[in-house]
Order: sequence, then structure tokens, then C-alpha cells
Amino acid sequence: MILHSLEFEAFMAYPKRQEINFDTLNNAGVFLLNGPTGAGKTTILDAICYALYGETSSDRESAKLHSTYAVHSGTKPRVLLDVTLHGKRLRIDRTPAYNKPITRGARKGQMREESAKATLAELASGADPTDEKAWTPISSSVAEVNRTIAERTHLTKEQFLKVVLLPQGQFAQFLKSKPKERKELLKKMFPVEHYEQLFAALTEEAKTAQQEVAQDENTQRGYLERARVEMLALQALLDVADPDAEDAAGEGSATEDPVEAETSEQLTAESVTAETLDAWVAGGVERARETSAREKQEQQRLTDEADRNTRLLAERAQLQADWREYEQLCERRTRLTERADEHKAQREELAQARAAAPLHAQYAQVHAESQALAARQQEQAACASALEENGNALLAALRDENISPETTFPEETTFAALPSLEPAEQEIQLEALLDTLRALQKKDAQLADEEAAAAALLKQANSLEQDKSRAEKTLNDLTAQAEQLAEELAGYSTADEERTLAAHLVTEAQQKHDAAQQMQQKLDAASAAVAAAQKQSKRTATAEQKAQEKWQASAQQALAATEEFKNLQVLRLAQASSLLARELKDGEPCAVCGSVEHPAPARIAEGEQLVERADLDAAKEREDKAHKQARTHELAKDRATKAHQEASEALAAARTQYETLVAQGECDVEQTAAQLQHAQTRLAQAQSRVTARDGVQAKAERVRVELQKAQEALRTIEGAAVEAQTRHRDAAARCEAAAAQLAPARAAVGFAQRVEAVEGYRAAHQRLARAVLLLGQARERHALAAAQAERLLAESSFESAELIHAAVRTPERVDALEQAVAAYELEHARLLEGFGREAIVAVAARAAAGEQAPDDLQGVRERVEQLRAAAHRLTLREGERESVLRSLQALRGEYAAFRAQTAQRYDRAQMLANLAAAARGDTLGGYEHQVDLVSYVLGAEFERILHSASLHLDRMSEGRYGMVFSDHRAKGSRSGGGLNLEITDTWTGEPREASSLSGGESFLASLSLALGLAEVVQANNGGIELDTLFIDEGFGTLDAETLDMVMGTIESLRDSGRTIGLISHVEEMKNRIPAQIVVEKGQNGSSVRVNS
Repeated sequence: MILHSLEFEAFMAYPKRQEINFDTLNNAGVFLLNGPTGAGKTTILDAICYALYGETSSDRESAKLHSTYAVHSGTKPRVLLDVTLHGKRLRIDRTPAYNKPITRGARKGQMREESAKATLAELASGADPTDEKAWTPISSSVAEVNRTIAERTHLTKEQFLKVVLLPQGQFAQFLKSKPKERKELLKKMFPVEHYEQLFAALTEEAKTAQQEVAQDENTQRGYLERARVEMLALQALLDVADPDAEDAAGEGSATEDPVEAETSEQLTAESVTAETLDAWVAGGVERARETSAREKQEQQRLTDEADRNTRLLAERAQLQADWREYEQLCERRTRLTERADEHKAQREELAQARAAAPLHAQYAQVHAESQALAARQQEQAACASALEENGNALLAALRDENISPETTFPEETTFAALPSLEPAEQEIQLEALLDTLRALQKKDAQLADEEAAAAALLKQANSLEQDKSRAEKTLNDLTAQAEQLAEELAGYSTADEERTLAAHLVTEAQQKHDAAQQMQQKLDAASAAVAAAQKQSKRTATAEQKAQEKWQASAQQALAATEEFKNLQVLRLAQASSLLARELKDGEPCAVCGSVEHPAPARIAEGEQLVERADLDAAKEREDKAHKQARTHELAKDRATKAHQEASEALAAARTQYETLVAQGECDVEQTAAQLQHAQTRLAQAQSRVTARDGVQAKAERVRVELQKAQEALRTIEGAAVEAQTRHRDAAARCEAAAAQLAPARAAVGFAQRVEAVEGYRAAHQRLARAVLLLGQARERHALAAAQAERLLAESSFESAELIHAAVRTPERVDALEQAVAAYELEHARLLEGFGREAIVAVAARAAAGEQAPDDLQGVRERVEQLRAAAHRLTLREGERESVLRSLQALRGEYAAFRAQTAQRYDRAQMLANLAAAARGDTLGGYEHQVDLVSYVLGAEFERILHSASLHLDRMSEGRYGMVFSDHRAKGSRSGGGLNLEITDTWTGEPREASSLSGGESFLASLSLALGLAEVVQANNGGIELDTLFIDEGFGTLDAETLDMVMGTIESLRDSGRTIGLISHVEEMKNRIPAQIVVEKGQNGSSVRVNS
């Protein structure tokens, strides 16, 4: 990577555009970046980092990169870097997010956030970089630019900052840090995520496997417990004795349990283990099988004897039942013989009742027909009387005193002709009369409808005349109102022009008043900002003075501590011979000359004390502590100075802003408010006139519409009135004609009543005809029934009807006789069948021979029950044993499979535990260093870094110091090793701790580490060429001689083609290095100039 040029403006401490031509500095090889503390030296490096990665080295928010000096100038922040990556020359142009003032609209003066932007262009091969046409755009979005740069550099931001910028103090801290702290830094530089994931996976799998083993142990205990429970249950079944079975079996049938006691003595439920479980269970199974075989034989013997007794019991029970049935049959036969006479009488009575039943039914029918004939005669007489009364009433109702005697009605004519006609003709005449009356009734109804319509039309005509009068009055009123409104509208002709003028005046007054308010608010805000800035400037000035005093005091203490340490070093060198002489012993060779004689060993001066190594270490510790405190106070002083400078700049900016606003002129807010109120009042008055005009205009429009409606309504009413009068006259004429036609046929009652009366008369006539017909049919049925009864009596065995009635029985009596006769005959048949059965015949023979029925069955039954119970108990016990045996056999199979699986899981858990322990760095196999997996991987990279760093340190220390890798634990450390380093000292031949190095020596070692890390990271990322290197280390801690050595090392880096940028404000460095980037700070921000 080669830097060519860097441009930036409005970026952090630099408000104006700055340009740095790195090509000129590259030619020089070594250049110095110097400037006062807080001026912005690190900002240049931040600009390079931001151009490449879109972030600064300190991860400052993008919104805070905009220079505070350029916020109100409108200049946007920008960084432009011209750089060569992997042989391709690129130009990266970035603009961070920033707040931009709004220059127009309602939000004028407020800030609006602009998002970050980035573009990337590539220079054509061999083209002139000053030719804009030679640059080809590659990316135009932030994400695309970030991705492209990452692909070209092969470095993350953290790696870039470590290999290109060697930061001040960080590698000195890394040199003396603990392995755990080195591990965290190295993890950021080298990808070890895969090994961390592997370590986590191993740990998790080992934990899971151990949990499975623990579960297996619990399961194994469960198997043992189950086996104990099942075996105890089996033992209980084997030890049980069944005295009932022995009693049932009789003498010589008792069985002995041959199970030997020594089995339980050899292995018990308490002593069984996982290894002896199978043998123990197998022994119990074998004993159970032997017991089952013996009990099965005994069960079969008991079952056979029970079957024999069961058959004997069944035979005796059957004989007893047959004997009981024979005795019952004899009793039933005796009772049947006693009922023989009664049965005979019942049979005769039933036969007489059955013969008299048909004749009795026929005489009953003759009686019923006689009653029906009498009822029909009465009905016919009643219908004839009703018909006569109905006709007389109908004719009498037709006439009153208003009817002329000469008038003849259709009813009178028809009724006079009916007696001479047949019934069918009479019906025809009555129907014709009804048709005539119904026609007259319809005409009468039509006349009534016509008269009602004529009355309605007359009423409608009168109503329309009244509506016409009202419509004429309304029309006159609306005409007068329209004329009045037209006169009112003439007075509002200029209302719109007055309102427009008033609105314009209000707008102008409002604008003036808003401008005055805004100016007053800006003046108030500017005045408050000046007061706050003055307060902040005073506070930061006080803090700067106190920080300066603390730093000066701590710097003097640090110089004093350094002087003390150097004096002790000089004195210890002077006492070297005395120190060696103190170690001499008589008879032992000298470590210097080898002589065993020591005639004149060196002595220290009187009153002088030897400087021990512990004294030097304590002095060194005090020196380091003093320098660290001085550095802390210096940083605090720099921060206080920067804060005071920023506060002063803020105060100057606030004062400038306030003076600018004052120069723009003041505005009278109260005056503009009064003018605005006056204009608004005038506008309200004008608006009131327009509103009133609009009201009158709307009212006039409504009146106009109503006037048109009134005219139309009047015309409609006039036409409707003429039409109603015409229709009324036509309806009246039709009513007069219809009334003249109906006048001759009108009677004392209406046509509807006459129709209803004739219909009633016709219904009475029809009822009489039906009664005559039914009477004839009743006479025929009565004669036929009487003849049938005489015929049946002649054919029967009865001599008279009285004998028939005497033989008749009720249905209930007949049913009772039939049931009694049938029951007697059925009982007789059953007795014959029962006495004919073979078993009953045999019993009868036994009874005839004088035998008695058997009665002793209980003893046999009890014997059978005892035998069955004993066999059942043996069966139940066998079932229980079989259940336990099946459970034990299943347990043996499950346990065998479980043992096989457990062995595999246990071996796997042990293997994973060993792997996890090795990954953690636990002591396994005599390995004592306790290096975990990640530290082991990082240790290989660290060893490469130390190898490269040792070469640089050897050259800078003129061959005295080197660095070696150590995977031993640090002294007093409880954590594992793997990332320790030791300083080799060729002068003493003994390794040294990094903490024992002096300030200058620590600087050389830190610089060597930084260079070594840069080279290893560079090699790991494809050997990318990093031609520019920035070194930000404490050159101020070096003496002149050590500085010469360091500069020699830097010159050697330059000889390899690199450009080295040294960041320092040490005066000696300014004199040594002519090529410089000089940073200057002022009240209006910082600026850069390049001295080549």
C-alpha cells in the first residue's frame, strides 16, 4: 500500500481544505509528523483510516466528524485519499454524515442531517493521475466502497491500525502485559474463531457425555432395584405353603419344596452387584421352573379327582330333580280329576253361547233399523215445516207501506210456480232467481261507488279553489320580497375589493412582525450563548492551570526518579568487583580468574553500602511509576488545554454571531404587533360585510327559486281545478241514469238481504229433499233386516227369540269360558306327556318298589369345592410366578443391552473428557504448561512475531537483547501458559522479565514488537506490501545514544523501500528529520503544511 496524496476539509479540527502530498514524503523516506499537543496530528491518521474504512481509529461517531469551526459556513466535511493497493491506484472520496443548515422554507435556520456518501475510482494503467478522464468509477455507495476496499487490503480496521500505525504506549503495555491480556489482543489480529468454536463444542459434548454417564448410573441402580424387588417377590412365591391343597389331596399327596437354602445364603438381595445380577436372576429362574413342574402334577391330580366328584354330584342331583317332578305330576293329576264335572258344564254353556251369538246380533240389527226409521221420519217433518216458514218470512219482508200493491217482485213469481214443479225443476228455478237478484245487487253496488266518486270529485274541486287563492297570495308576497332584496344587494357592490385590500395589509404586517420576532429570538439566543461560553472559558482556564501545575510537579518527580535510578546503576557498576569478592570462598575458584587463592579481594569504601539487585528493581519501579504518573498528568494537561482552546474558540464564535446580528439592525416587536392588530381588525370588518352580502345574496336566490316554484304551483292548481269540475259533472249524470233503471226492482229490504234470504230458502229446500231421500232408504234397510232375522230363526235349534236371548253371554263371559276349557285340556295333555318321559317312568317304578328320593348332596358338593379351590390356588400361584419370570427374563435382556450401550457411552465420555481437558490445557500425560487450545494456536503466531521482533531488537541493541517465546506459566499466575515472552541478555547470559527493562530498553522492545506484528500480519494476509508505516511511540524517553540506534533501525526500514512517518514533538527529532508534516493550531482551527 502506497499513499500518494490526502485531502480533507471541514474534518474534525480542520475547517479549511488541507492537502498532503505523500509522494514528496515518500521520496524522502522518513518524515516527521509534529505539532503541539491537541493540534490534530492524530486527525491526519483518522482521515486516512476513515477514507479506507469509513471509521476513525477511535470509533468516533460519523456525525461528530464535521468540524465545529465549519458548521455555520455551509462547508461539508470531505476526505479524499489517493492510494495504490495491490498495484491498482485508487481514489477514495468520502463525506461523513453531518448537519446542514436549511436556507429556505418554514424551517429556515434549522439543521438537517445529510447522510454519509462514498465513491471509488480507479486510474487507468499508465495514465496521468491529474487527468480526470483517466479515472474510472468503480463504486458509488458506502457499502460497495467498504466491500471493495476490504477485498483489496485483506486487512480489518483493527489489523490496519496495528500494522500501519504503531500507536503510542500500546506495545509497551503489550510487552509487559499478562498472557491473558496478550491473548485478547492477538485474537483481534489473528482469526481463531474456528478454534474457539471447536473448544466450546468439545466442552459441551464432554459435559453432555458425562451427564449421559450419570444418567446411565442412575438407570443401572434402577435395574438393580427392580431385580431385587422381583427376586424377593419370586422368593416369597417359592416359600409359600398351601395347607388347604395338602388337606384336599389327602394322605401321601403333600409336596415338599426342594429349594435349597444355600442359594440365598451365597447371594442375597443386599449383596448382589451389577456384575453378579445375571447369575443371581438365573438361579432364581431355575428354582422357579422346578417348583412349577411339581405343582403342575399336583394340580392335574386335584383336577381329575374334582371332575369325578362333579360327575357323581350331577347324577344324584338329576335323580333328585326327577323324583321331585314325579311327585308334582301326581299332585296335578289329582287336582285335574277333581275339576272334571265343572269342565263338562263349562263346555256345554260355551257351545250354547256360540250358537246364539249370530241370531242375537241379527235381532239387534232389526232393532237398530227400527230406531233409525223413526228418526228419519221426524227429520223429514221438521224440514218441511222449516221450509214453509222460511218462504212466508221472505215474501212478507219484501213489502211495506211504501211499496205499491201493483208491483210484482221476482221472488213472488218464482215461489207461486214452485208447488207445481218437480224437485229438480224447483232447484233450477231457485238458481235462476238468485242469478237475477245478484245482477240487481251488483248494479246497486256500482251505483253506490259512482255516487261516492262524484262526492269525492266535488270535494276535490272545492279544495283546489282554496289552494288557488293561497297560491296567488304567496306569489304576491314573494314578488315583493325579491324586489326588496335586490335593493339591499346594490349596497354591497364593493365588499370583495375591500376584503382583498385588507387581507394584503394583514399579510404584510404579519411578515414584518414574524421577522421582528425571529430577530429578537436570535439576539436572545446569541446573548445566552456568549454568557455560557464565557462561563465555560473561565472554567476551562482554571482547569488548564491546575493540570499544568500537576504535570510540572510530576515531571520533576519523574526526572528525579530517573536520576536516582541512573546513579544507582553507576554505583552498582563501580561496586562490581566488591560484589564478586563477596561471593568468593576459600578453596573455591574465582569466577573471573579461576584461582583458588584470593590474596586481596576488593573492598568497598568505609561507610558505603552495596547496591543490591532489589535496590535497582525498587528504584526502577519508582522511576516507572513516576513516569507513568507524569504521562497521566501530561495527558490530563493536554486535554485541559484542548478543552480551554475549544472553549475560547466557542466564545469567539458566539461573540461574532451576536455582533453580526446586532449589526443587522433592531426591530420594534410591539410596533409591528400593533400594526398587525389594526390590519386584522380592518380585515375582520371587511369580512363581515362580505359575509352579510353573501347572506343577502343567498336569501335572494332562495326567494327567486321559491317564486318560480309558486308560479308553477299556481298553474298546476288552476288546471287541476278545471279537470275536477268536469269529472264531477260526468259522474253525477251516470248516477242519475243508474238510479232510474233500479227503481222498479227495489223492495222494502236491500238486494243483499234478498239474495241472502233466497239462498237460505234454497238451503232449506235442499235439506228437505235430502230428508225425504234418507227416509226411503231407512224403510228399505228395516224391511231387509226383519226378513233376515226370521230366516235365521227358522234354520237354528232355538224355538223362539226369547230362548236365543237367554243363551246369549257377554264377551267377557265367553272369553272366561274359553280360557277355562283350554286350560283344563292343556293341563291334561301336559300330564300325559310328563308321565310318558323315560326318567319319570323309572322314578314311578322306584316309587312303586318302595324307594325314597335321595337327599345327601352337600358332602359331595363341599368335596368338589375343596378340590377346585386347591387347584385354582395352584393355578394362580403359577400365573404369579410366570409373570415374575417374564419380568425377570425381560429385565435380563434389557440389562444386557443396557450394559453394552453403557460401555460404549462410557468410553466415549472418557475420550471426550480427555479431549476437553487437553483443549483447556489441563495436566494430562505429564504436560505441565497448561496451554489451552486457542492460546496454543495463537502461540504459534506469537512465536513468529517474537522471532521477527527479536531480529529488530538485536540490531537496535547492538546484539545484547533478544526475545524468545515461552509456553510456561508466569510466576505466581494461576492461569495457563502459552503466551509468555522472555528477554535474552547476552551480557549476563540469563533471561530477564520485560518489566526489568529500563525506559529506553522498553521503547526498543516495544518498537520491535510492533514491527514484528506488522510483518507477521502482513505475511498472513497474502504478503500485502505496506510501504507506509507510522510510528507513534515515546521518543521523548530516549537518550541521544539510544535515539541514534532507533533512527538507525528506522533507516534500515527505509532501505527496504518503506516510507516511515514518525509522530513526535521532540525538538531533537525536528533537527534530525528535514521532511516534515507540521500541524499548527489557532483560534479558528488547525492547518497543515509540508516541509520537504
